[in-house]
Amino acid sequence: MQAWPPSTHFLDGLKDNGLLNEYAVMKTDGNGNRSHTEVGSLDGIDKQQLTRILTSRNAKSFELWDLMSNVTLNNGINALGYFHQLVKIISSQGVIYNPRAGVVGVGQVDTRTQADRDAQAEAASLAAIRASDAAKELADAASAASAASQRGAKKK
Repeated sequence: MQAWPPSTHFLDGLKDNGLLNEYAVMKTDGNGNRSHTEVGSLDGIDKQQLTRILTSRNAKSFELWDLMSNVTLNNGINALGYFHQLVKIISSQGVIYNPRAGVVGVGQVDTRTQADRDAQAEAASLAAIRASDAAKELADAASAASAASQRGAKKK
């Protein structure tokens, strides 16, 4: 469920308690990994700073990660440098972890060779053709049965 402002979302299942919690989604990468910070765990000052960033004029144009990298907080610290300590990542498979060097969620890794992928694609294509042919035969049989029953009804 989308909340307001644009980079916040109510997400379920991160704590497996059946409740929707508000998260500031920092970034989503190409593998589906989502960097986020729980808004409810922030203190009042941090919430105000986050709100100031999320209501800036560029908030709808950039990911929160990019917005924060260009903002200096009132205490002189870069916003991304400060908030990064609160970031967690949820992988595309649902694993929650702290960001660290050498670890990235990649989801399901396809270890098949290109020849195996091609053979599977060809088999799927042939199966689709066979299913289409079978459906046509069933439609023809149903049409013939319908025509035969109509001829039988006319003879009576």
